[in-house]
Amino acid sequence: MARFSHALRRSAVLVGLCVGALVISACGGLSGSSDTDGDKTQVLRIGMASDAQSLDPPNFVLAGDFTRDNLVYETLVKLTNSGGFEPGLATSWEQASPTEWDFTLREGVKFHDGTDFDSAAVKQSLERAATQSQGKGFLGVIKEVQTPDPMTARIVLTKPFSSILNNLTVLVAAIISPKALAEKDDKQLAKEPVGTGPFTFVEWVPDTTMSFEVNPDYWGAKPKLDKVEFVPIPEASTRFSALQAGDIDVIENPPPDQLKDLGGDFYAITEPKARPIFLGFNLETVPNPLVRKAVAHAIDRGAIVDDVLEGVGNAADEGLVSPEFLKNDPPIKLDYDPEEAKRLLAEAGEPNPQITLTLPSARYLKDKEIGEVVQQQLAEVGIDLKLDVQEAGTWYQSLLDHKTEMYYLGWGMSSGDPGDMLVRVFRSDAVNNMSQFKDPAVDQEIDSLATLEVGSDERNQVMQDVQRQLVEDDAVIIPIYHMVNSFAARKGVENFHTTTSELIDLSGTTVD
Repeated sequence: MARFSHALRRSAVLVGLCVGALVISACGGLSGSSDTDGDKTQVLRIGMASDAQSLDPPNFVLAGDFTRDNLVYETLVKLTNSGGFEPGLATSWEQASPTEWDFTLREGVKFHDGTDFDSAAVKQSLERAATQSQGKGFLGVIKEVQTPDPMTARIVLTKPFSSILNNLTVLVAAIISPKALAEKDDKQLAKEPVGTGPFTFVEWVPDTTMSFEVNPDYWGAKPKLDKVEFVPIPEASTRFSALQAGDIDVIENPPPDQLKDLGGDFYAITEPKARPIFLGFNLETVPNPLVRKAVAHAIDRGAIVDDVLEGVGNAADEGLVSPEFLKNDPPIKLDYDPEEAKRLLAEAGEPNPQITLTLPSARYLKDKEIGEVVQQQLAEVGIDLKLDVQEAGTWYQSLLDHKTEMYYLGWGMSSGDPGDMLVRVFRSDAVNNMSQFKDPAVDQEIDSLATLEVGSDERNQVMQDVQRQLVEDDAVIIPIYHMVNSFAARKGVENFHTTTSELIDLSGTTVD
């Protein structure tokens, strides 16, 4: 293992050094390589736009953390791409009362450290997650977890909550080894994950590589891959060069202009994704709704998708939530109308406002380039937009600390429930309320989602009403486009798939 880790680290460093035109002879990859005993191993190397920030699920920082967590950890219930549920660490469940859910647990499961999986482990993980900074946004409604017997867990809620099953599918609800929780502090848990999943954690060299190997004692169908490595490569062009050179097998967010000319040795993977990209305002620093509406009318989202993303995404012409997940009728938007933008600025008494947009570098597909196009579009109506481009971790902390005027953000609906995004981003007391938006009436509407059946017409109407106020009435946010999962792979990589909640499905993946 020491020899393997050293080789991975050396190769990853070479990838980082080979910027731009990557030279194949200088950057040899390890994919499909042989171990020292001559046995062929299945090694998959994935080039990602950014490194993980934390591997402690209820204390995640960015959605990319879940991509790695998903290899190591499992939840009681799993979300399907069609929005349904399937067994995970629980084989069945039923609602015992409006505030109680009983879960029958899977027998014979062990954590990577040899600890047995049982109801006591469920209790410890979920009760902890319900108190953590990010975890409580999904699971704060959990009062306690009772353990009638080792293979039964009863989750008791503080109040009825219709989307609890959805939220239990999110990796904040991952079940962590009790031994790890007892022996590791929060900093160690963020770097040394111990779960029940199909892969075990091997090594994390920050900003260089993170590696996993198959769990030989996994309770379910074992993956065909032996080892998986994530390599953070921020620049899209450099990721693409690494793919072409053979140093990386799969990359996320390949440059759109390269997708048309992949050639016979590579292929594109484009699958649905539940994440809108939007611009938001800090209402404390941009308080005038007329100015905010003027900005919205000055942005041509169709041009952004066509000219910058080259069609890798869908313009947000119907609302914040993609129509695949919630049909808004009529559409919720402020149309592109430069003359209306100028009129609103004149009415506001601010014909030439100056605003700073805080955005990440290489967090999302062509985020900086989109910022530059928005800057040009706003200039056409007299708005001076300054761009403050920050590293992904710094950018997100700036948003949480409200050190912004206008911000660029993508928010994933990892639970499959659009209502969860409204609760976690736009309720007055939400930790992720980047806009500092506060409206008691909207809070009441958002709170009503908890008792309305997921998928019901009444619940969907409430979500539409909240979106309409955020987008049209108050112009708190400006939906730009809906992302898709976009990857490119070399021929020889088969059955690499993604989920709408942005996880990577390696259950059937092979590398030739």
